[in-house]
Order: sequence, then structure tokens, then C-alpha cells
Amino acid sequence: MKLTTKILMLTAMAFAVVSCAKHDFFDKNTITGEVGPEAYWEIGSSAVPAGGNMDFTVQYYSSVSKIDHSEVWYDVDETIDETVTCPWTATFTYTLSSNVTAKKRVSQMIKEYPHLEEYRSDSLHAYSFSDNFPVSGTLSPFVWSHPEEFDSVKMVTYFGEGYMENFKEAVHSRMKYADYKKMYIGMGLMDDFTLYTDSTLDPNAGVDVYVYHFPQDAEGNVLPWVVDSMEFYWNKVDFQMLVENAANGYYDVDYNRTYSINAQMRVYDVRGVYSATQTKEISIN
Repeated sequence: MKLTTKILMLTAMAFAVVSCAKHDFFDKNTITGEVGPEAYWEIGSSAVPAGGNMDFTVQYYSSVSKIDHSEVWYDVDETIDETVTCPWTATFTYTLSSNVTAKKRVSQMIKEYPHLEEYRSDSLHAYSFSDNFPVSGTLSPFVWSHPEEFDSVKMVTYFGEGYMENFKEAVHSRMKYADYKKMYIGMGLMDDFTLYTDSTLDPNAGVDVYVYHFPQDAEGNVLPWVVDSMEFYWNKVDFQMLVENAANGYYDVDYNRTYSINAQMRVYDVRGVYSATQTKEISIN
């Protein structure tokens, strides 16, 4: 990873940070009344591989006390994207998607750096050094996308208990005549749908335009034997069949798990008072 070092002037605006007591980690914005070091940093990139190192350059100074050391801290966010689609319907497209980000790990100290007088820069009127910090190799992204073979164990592991049953019920509750016809014939459950088809002239759609539907009684209700037949075949359909994309040779299931870290540099003086730099969000790839 290439680190681009910038000459950064240490102005009061650049160092708009709040000092914290050494052990006041629950709220790092709490004003303690003690003035800590001023600090600013830049990182080498907005992304880093799991198990890699992130380069940085930091500048700092203190007008009230000697500098003792600095530390990199970061917490970890986990983002899970899920998308499942049923390709067998005609009157609607059913896709169930979710995107959830949650705190996977609270902020922890990752690496400590000693303060050295040789870091002093006369041109910056501050201390400055470049280094890096490690990113855990356990934060690699994980993808299970469009598998060619269905795995019910993975479905339960990644999507949770009851997901497949709830998905099937959601599709079923939305289905109409055209959906049953496309699904049952497409899945090979039926060869012909004529027995379950009736038609009605639609006077609002033009001359000799018919609407196709299930056979109905005089009140417009689907005949009971038709309902029973649709339910009989529906009970033969499982989740695996519902998400099979036969045209493309895979199952319409996507599961993506990624991580990001929120990193900051803390610069401590000899009293144990520190100031934290701006937090940098870094994607793990």
C-alpha cells in the first residue's frame, strides 16, 4: 500500500479535538477541564485487506505538557446484505432484501507508538511520524452468492430458522391465476392448465379481449375443487424449488458479510491526558 504524505499545517482549526482523562473511555467527548495534546492524522487509503496494515501519518504537539506516547484504537462494524428472489411468478416479482449493520467489536487499543524527540519538525512546529497499524485477518469478507447447488444447512446458518418457511408463505399469499400457471407448468408439476382456466370478456380492454382466470361461481369465488387442486400442488413446492433460477443455472440467493473499522489516533501526555484525532472509517476487503 502506497502512503501519500501531505504537509499539514497545525492550526487551531485542524486541531479541533477534545481532551479526555486517561480512563474516561465511555464518553471520549467529555470535557475534563484538562488541556491535552493537539493531534491530526491522515491514513493511506479508505480500504485495506484483512490481515494487512494501514499506513498513516500523524502530527501532534502540546503546549502544556510533555508527550508520552500515542495509540491507534478502532472498533469493528459488521454489515450483512441478504437478497432472495423467487423467479417463478408472473404478476409480481418477489424479492426479499435486507441490509443490517451492527457493532461487532467495541473500540480497542490496537498498537502503541513511543514518542521520540527525533519526530520534531521545525518546519511544522510539531512532531510528526509515519507508521502503520495491523488489521485483523478474521475480518475477511464472506460471500455466498447464486450457488449452483442448494444447501439448506447454509440457508439456516446465514438466514436463520424459519426464513425459508416465511419466504414461501409470503410468495403464496400474493399468487394469482397467472402465477400458479407459470409456476406449476414451469416446475413440471403440470403439463397443461386448461382444466383450471376460464375467461371473461373485458369490455374495457377493446373488442374481443378476454381476461383469463380460475373457474368461478356466480358470486365470483374460485370454485372449491380448484382451490383444493392449487393447494395440493403447492404442498409439493419447497423453498429450494421457489428460488431455483433454472434459466441461469443457479439459485437466487445472495448473502454478503463485510466489515469496516472506525479508527482514531490517541496522543497522550505524561499526565495521562489524551486527545483523539478524527475517526477514519476504513473498509476491509
